[in-house]
Amino acid sequence: MNRYQKEDRTSYSLGMSLTIEALKHRSTYVEEVILSEKALKNEQFSYLLELCEANDIKPVYDDKLIEKLSVKENCYCIGIFRKFHENRFGKDHIVLYGFNDFGELGTVLRSAVSFDFKDIVLIDCDIDYFDPRCIRSSMGSIFHTNIVSYDSFAEYSIVYPKQNICAFVSQADKELKELSLKSPYSLLISQDYKALDRMFENEYMIRHENDREISLSVRSSIILSVAYHLKRSL
Repeated sequence: MNRYQKEDRTSYSLGMSLTIEALKHRSTYVEEVILSEKALKNEQFSYLLELCEANDIKPVYDDKLIEKLSVKENCYCIGIFRKFHENRFGKDHIVLYGFNDFGELGTVLRSAVSFDFKDIVLIDCDIDYFDPRCIRSSMGSIFHTNIVSYDSFAEYSIVYPKQNICAFVSQADKELKELSLKSPYSLLISQDYKALDRMFENEYMIRHENDREISLSVRSSIILSVAYHLKRSL
């Protein structure tokens, strides 16, 4: 097996924690679990073996393959899984626009899952979310999500024409505290928060006391936290 390529049928999770997440939430897609002889030292080892046994997967010990595939030190486990594309997509979406960084995408996926948002739409995102680097940056959150990708808003709107889009931008007439949700809704977050100014009817901004730009990780967490509390009241 060679290092990951975008056109591959499978991808892989680097590390025991990520492989456990794959086995817990996408077990039907996991094809193989590769272990290092040093895996015995990991405190999660017994739990991993239990999950493998429950899913009828016999781990293979192969330190050379782990060394070949791993991009990080002290990797004792790799999970090989088929790329998954679920058809069970909900009506309320987190829409991520213009993402081109594995770390940024992984960070927002973690926040989305933490606030119980699992249906993710990528628009104009020049990134392969099955890349092991994205899997790692999401800390396994990607295994909790359903993700679809579109080249443009127009393409997305054809498939989901009734979405109430709430865009979060740098300048708007309404503040985040005024956010209201009407299902089916789409919460639109851009990697560049200035990219969507004055493009949508419902736009909201996070007002803060100084002019310093809020980082994407903080911005997305604030937005998703507010939306989480609102959706619980729907």
